Amino acid sequence: MKVIFNADDFGLTAGVNHGIIAAFKKGLLTSTSLISGGEAAEQAMDLALENPALDIGIHLVLTDEPPLLSTKRLSTINTRDGLLPSRNRLLRAILTRKIDYKEVRAEWHAQVEKPLRRGIKISHIDSHQFVHLFPGFCDICLKIAQYYHIPFIRNTMIEPSLSKRLFPEIELMRFLQWMGLWGWTRLITARRLFPLQKNMPSVGFIKAGGRMTCADVLQILDTLSVHKKLDCVELFLHPGLGDEQTHRKYKHWHYFWKNDLNLLMNEDLRKGLEQRNIEAISFKNEK
Repeated sequence: MKVIFNADDFGLTAGVNHGIIAAFKKGLLTSTSLISGGEAAEQAMDLALENPALDIGIHLVLTDEPPLLSTKRLSTINTRDGLLPSRNRLLRAILTRKIDYKEVRAEWHAQVEKPLRRGIKISHIDSHQFVHLFPGFCDICLKIAQYYHIPFIRNTMIEPSLSKRLFPEIELMRFLQWMGLWGWTRLITARRLFPLQKNMPSVGFIKAGGRMTCADVLQILDTLSVHKKLDCVELFLHPGLGDEQTHRKYKHWHYFWKNDLNLLMNEDLRKGLEQRNIEAISFKNEK
């Protein structure tokens, strides 16, 4: 069995960037997803070019962060204070049919093209708050992947950590959000909105933001290993230095970035993978 340890939010802040690079150089991290409009995106792209073995994907954004395009070009995607709308406002705009999907396509094309212009190859697509899986956005994401020849899209959510041992630790709202996401991803997969060769099962939503432990990861992989048809899984994390600036700006996320960095550098986890003959690979190494 193989596992891809992917870090979301590359480019979010300098502290997140340096945590991701540390997890790559000294730990098990093989891959990361870039926020092209993040405050530290330029630094992230510099670091990507300095570390060419680090696999780079795109973390598409349509909520809460600054857009790359001007507000004039995003007239139906209501921005506030220079930021894209909240997830709830975005969903309301979708349900009331007030979104011009050409604007979504243009913004996401800009987000993909920014690192490509720097000579950075893109191997996979995912998104902030899973907006690329929202109704109406799935097809845009797929067409972007096809246009730029990006082979993998995060589109199937699994969560084998939902065991009796872990269930009491799960926040109710987080569980309900995951149930909705799990059900929707099963539906779009069943309808084959994404080609099967782009299907990479992903784990990490329930205990995101520094709540995953070494024991959790090994239990997840042990559970998945019994499914003979499952050859590879993506485990997405949010490593960072846990610096004051990141905590201050994103305190409403309630994330523990340093915990995920420590997890990726945990020797017990490394030994556990070796004992189970589980190989840590990147998207670009997965055929």
